[in-house]
Amino acid sequence: MSSTARKKSVLLATATALLALAAPLATSTTASAASVATWDKVAQCESTNNWSINTGNGYYGGLQILKSTWDAYGGKQYAAYPHQATKQQQILTAEKILAGQGAGAWGSCGSAAGLAYDHADPYPSGPTYPSPSSLADGTLVKSPNGPAVKVMIKGAGVPVAGSDVTPDHYDLGKIVLIEDSAFNALPSAPPAGTVVHDQAGGPSRYVIIAGAALHIGAGDWTANGYNTLPDMGVPTAWLQAAAAKAPANGTVVMDQSGGPARYVMVNGTAVSISGAEWTANGYNQRPEMGVPTSWLAAAAAKQLVNGTVVKKADDPTVYVMAGGKAVTLTWSDFTGLGYDKRPLEVIPGTWLGTAVAKTAPADGTMLLAQADATVWQVNAGKKRAMTADEFGPGKLSFDDVVSVPAALITGLPTA
Repeated sequence: MSSTARKKSVLLATATALLALAAPLATSTTASAASVATWDKVAQCESTNNWSINTGNGYYGGLQILKSTWDAYGGKQYAAYPHQATKQQQILTAEKILAGQGAGAWGSCGSAAGLAYDHADPYPSGPTYPSPSSLADGTLVKSPNGPAVKVMIKGAGVPVAGSDVTPDHYDLGKIVLIEDSAFNALPSAPPAGTVVHDQAGGPSRYVIIAGAALHIGAGDWTANGYNTLPDMGVPTAWLQAAAAKAPANGTVVMDQSGGPARYVMVNGTAVSISGAEWTANGYNQRPEMGVPTSWLAAAAAKQLVNGTVVKKADDPTVYVMAGGKAVTLTWSDFTGLGYDKRPLEVIPGTWLGTAVAKTAPADGTMLLAQADATVWQVNAGKKRAMTADEFGPGKLSFDDVVSVPAALITGLPTA
């Protein structure tokens, strides 16, 4: 739309909106419908067919509709702003504007597209679907193009498994259809801080942090203030999977009940951040997530997963975790043991220094050196050679053996 035409359009769209509401069809002699193909031409001119555009110029969506016009012609039933609605919803609202104001509302773009001369119904048989944002928590939704069902929880579409339907008391007769693209775009987890429970029942409560469901201990429920938040029922299968997760690596957490200590999550372990590292390593630039007191205590006490490859921010030295000890890797170890194929986690140096200083891996840790067929198990700081019959179904697993530099094993006395 040209700047001159746009100014005329603005005046028309705002000045006639209230009149159009009073009697948009009884007094109108303008075009009242246009095909999707014609609307696509208008959108190509207005926004290069970008139906989600918001450039800050006061016009929104593929057809560049003013917010005041959108509201006046019922667009709010779909979304707060045009660019937040689907293409179909924008066109359906534009049809009402066309009926009330005529093709001139789109100026030269409307003229070039032949908007005034196309009287086709853009969606002669297609249904209109509500925006997910307008649906209440607990509403079951699905796309018209697939069998999957989700339940709306604080703007997210949490997947509902077939096994959830009966125990969770979901009524499949009350499913609301939403547009396919909107269905697929729904976040799969409620936002951080949402308190949830199993829809099928039970006393356990969880808080959602970065897609993981963290268990809230009985002592945390009131002390951490979770009892003051809405408690949302979620599908059983989804909750079980989310409860088995930990917040993503790099997530900064703190005790929900308060206190100065801060931690960063690394493979399920809460690694403490010293005061000096808080700013020096940029942790102060990340969002802080409050987590249940008891969950944090357990996560901070966890031994970092064997085989995790780590380094601190200001040092190129790389280490591998083995039974809580950080073992230095030379370049040949790093590549020869295959650790160059794993993610390298940057962790606080103070915590790492303590892990490096440990004299030996924890009891029970199983170690294997490159080019050595013997698996060694640590016990009280010493090593013992293991036999093949200690491994197998119902016994120990070779998957739990940590590959380490030969120097670490050589340095341990033999039991």
